[in-house]
Amino acid sequence: MSEVPSWLNEENINAGVKVAQNPAAQKAAVAAAKHVPPPPPPKASSSYVPPNASNDLESAPAPASAPANDPSSEFVIEEATLKAMQNWHLALRLCYMAASSFMAIAAGLSLQSQKNLGLIFFALYVLFFSTMIWCFEFNLQMVASAIAVNFGFMYSLTGRWLFLLFVGFMSFSLSTLGIVAMCFLYAVGLFHGYLMYRFPRFEEYLRKKHYYEGKQAAKNRNRV
Repeated sequence: MSEVPSWLNEENINAGVKVAQNPAAQKAAVAAAKHVPPPPPPKASSSYVPPNASNDLESAPAPASAPANDPSSEFVIEEATLKAMQNWHLALRLCYMAASSFMAIAAGLSLQSQKNLGLIFFALYVLFFSTMIWCFEFNLQMVASAIAVNFGFMYSLTGRWLFLLFVGFMSFSLSTLGIVAMCFLYAVGLFHGYLMYRFPRFEEYLRKKHYYEGKQAAKNRNRV
């Protein structure tokens, strides 16, 4: 014979008999049973794992609001403005190349007839810097990339003007042709300032242009 449960005692049996004999007590018990609150639902759990932030940064395109000094960011601009900027930039490049050619000729002629050691050094510096300007504006990739990395001041108007002032002063000391080359160089510098004023994003355009052209040139060299 099985054991009697501990809750089945005489007191509980008598209470059950009274409820069975009392209809009002039965209704109260049923109503209490109906109003028992359901158990709270289990807390929802998510299996979402955030994506790798580094992978997202590599695959997602750079936003248009990226800093201007970041060459890898996108350059979003109206097509008409971009075409006008490219045309004016071509004219500026030709002017810089002409001015640097004048300076190189003045430096070469000065080296042929110069006996002053100080002026010889000036002529050599002018020859070096004029060649650098010519290569930078002609966009020779190997030279232009090195200049873009080591001479970042060439992109800002203040840095460019200080550089032109320095080179023009040395060119002035060479000869009459050097003075003419200096005046031409300073005029081109003013023209550059006008373009920076007309196109506020001109500096950003130059940085992006050289950055993406350098990347494309590197890819082409790797394919060979």
